[in-house]
Amino acid sequence: MWQHVSDGDPALGTVLMFPATGAGAPAFRSMAALEGERSVWAYCPPGRGRRLLEPGIHDINEFVARVMESLEVPQGPLVVAGVSFGAALAFNVCAALEAEAAGAARLVALCGLSPSSYRQQEEGWDLGSARARMIDYGLTPPAVLEFDEAEDLFVRPTLDDLLLAESYNGTEAAPIAAPIVCVAASDDRLVPLTEADGWRRATTSDFNLIHVDGGHYAHTKFGRWEWLNVLA
Repeated sequence: MWQHVSDGDPALGTVLMFPATGAGAPAFRSMAALEGERSVWAYCPPGRGRRLLEPGIHDINEFVARVMESLEVPQGPLVVAGVSFGAALAFNVCAALEAEAAGAARLVALCGLSPSSYRQQEEGWDLGSARARMIDYGLTPPAVLEFDEAEDLFVRPTLDDLLLAESYNGTEAAPIAAPIVCVAASDDRLVPLTEADGWRRATTSDFNLIHVDGGHYAHTKFGRWEWLNVLA
């Protein structure tokens, strides 16, 4: 369930990363630049990578339960972070950690809608609409989706995540105690800057808004300095 990305000084903390819709642990390969600085573990969702044959999770409560079962809370500060929909997943994991008196040092939400923007609305997602969403979001080149194996390798995992997001109602989610760092990208056409207000309301502690250059997937171009800036 977890893919090791980099090793670091335990005293500086451990980072848990949750990927965007349809993505997997390889989405955080740029974090290898943190080798020696931070210990980073990336979540590998079902239907991807070494979990290719596992069925997807379509219920947010089941997702949280499975993640919590897999976690061994490390010594030292724990940073929970996510990109796009992964930011909402990270928020739910932070809330579950706090419920078990093992809270995170901070939540880092990169280019993600705030919890209150998820309203458990049925969108009628299927493989066709999931494929169209992938093309519109721009992370997967359309040519890649023409391969015979594309449906199982790329489209179905995206559909799984869209259905998982559909199950989540964050409109009445209680704020977490962990500080939140909200990362907003200058050219993000998918998540407006106004979402920062929702993230501000999602914590009872400190809130920090960081602006970065790039689009919705700006993190893929991050180097060591950029990662340390948003995770610090």
